[in-house]
Amino acid sequence: MKQPCFISTTSLTDVTLNIPGISDDAIDTFDNSQTSFWLVDMNDPTSGWNTVCKLRSNPYPAVYLRPIVYLMGADLLPEEIYHAANGHIKPENMNQRTLDSWASKLEPINLWIEKLEQPNTAKDTNIAFRVLRLIACSDREVSPTTSTRVNSGFVYPLLDPLFSKEDNSTFETLNFLLEQKLINSSFVSKAHFCGHCESAFLNFKETCTQCNSEDIVSDEIVHHFKCAYTGKISDFRNNDELTCPKCERTLQHIGVDYDKPSIIFSCNHCTHTFQEPEIQATCFSCSRTSSPENLTHRIIYSYSMSAIGKNAAIYGLDTLFTRIMESKLRLTPMPVFKEFYAIEASRIQRYKVSTSSLTLIHIANMSSVYIRMAHRAKELFEELSVIFRTTLRTCDVMTALNESTFFVIMTETAPQHAERAIERLNERITALLGNNLDFIPEIQSEIFKIDENIELDDTLEAFQEKHVD
Repeated sequence: MKQPCFISTTSLTDVTLNIPGISDDAIDTFDNSQTSFWLVDMNDPTSGWNTVCKLRSNPYPAVYLRPIVYLMGADLLPEEIYHAANGHIKPENMNQRTLDSWASKLEPINLWIEKLEQPNTAKDTNIAFRVLRLIACSDREVSPTTSTRVNSGFVYPLLDPLFSKEDNSTFETLNFLLEQKLINSSFVSKAHFCGHCESAFLNFKETCTQCNSEDIVSDEIVHHFKCAYTGKISDFRNNDELTCPKCERTLQHIGVDYDKPSIIFSCNHCTHTFQEPEIQATCFSCSRTSSPENLTHRIIYSYSMSAIGKNAAIYGLDTLFTRIMESKLRLTPMPVFKEFYAIEASRIQRYKVSTSSLTLIHIANMSSVYIRMAHRAKELFEELSVIFRTTLRTCDVMTALNESTFFVIMTETAPQHAERAIERLNERITALLGNNLDFIPEIQSEIFKIDENIELDDTLEAFQEKHVD
């Protein structure tokens, strides 16, 4: 049976049972193929949480999808950190029977990981895909919890370690997956957020309709049935009684002698009186004040896997991408691309009459742009397809690693001419994203003269290591 691996930033001697122990700096080099779950030392919650984030941010599925169990004493962790783990073991309960019980309980997750292709060597670079896989392998509904630790006020504990920045990335990613019908949603709540910084921490206040001052007071309006006099309740007060200022009768029973039809407000700053105050919201984070209609309104959901999502989580999140780009660009499968490269390199080597170029292109941060586009991602793919198709020639052979990394064999094209084509491509992509999304992409490219002496796999791998996150 697989066994846990104990991870601690302090001492590895705390666990006396015969299980492997490593520091969190050794996660990347540890052979975890026989690991049942990560046993994280949470005696120091800060370093323990950093370890959890390192595990979840690791690009290899066999690492970031592996179950996490806390070794901890009292349950003093914030709820969003406490529920980020698959389970908890108290030091006094540490024995082989407990470890075997947890290993058995978490075995379905490990069996799911084993279904994946090359979980120890193939990187998952797309954050949406990582989220999808984490939800799928956990096989449970992912629910939010409220938290003052983050500006958004809501945290999805299972997913939180995947996101290093405190922004809307979690919401945007989940919305993207929902738009693509890869996950299902269930209503949890509604919330308002600052329209400027997206903070959930807002101070709602009533203000004067004339001068916007917050220094306002309210007074009830009293209507005396007998003489029909209407005025502020303060005008009726006479010690402990209510006396009509007009007819001087004492008002004893509401609904019989009088009623209170409304409330009136008075401003202590400008003396203006009014019945309905303006509602304003001031953000605790950025101090911006705005009306409720200018706030961001968001429905908070819990999420579970859809049937389509379960399949995509195992076999890949390239369905939308390949469906559009392959048809529009005639993308070549990677194995065929490599065969064509070998043929082209051999042809050039033999006849020595022409030059072809291998061009590698990466558009940084494109996955976040696709996520932000949500249901409009299809339009963006189509626009990019047009740019690639009109810039490259029909005789060029193109394949794609993912939605932002492309490899092109530019036949009968010297490197200097390939460079000019890539410059045109850069200009058009920058114009598309800059004009429509206010996003200036960082486009990285490398061009090689095709030669039999160039090892294609090593060249592609070096480019990915250098440019692809």
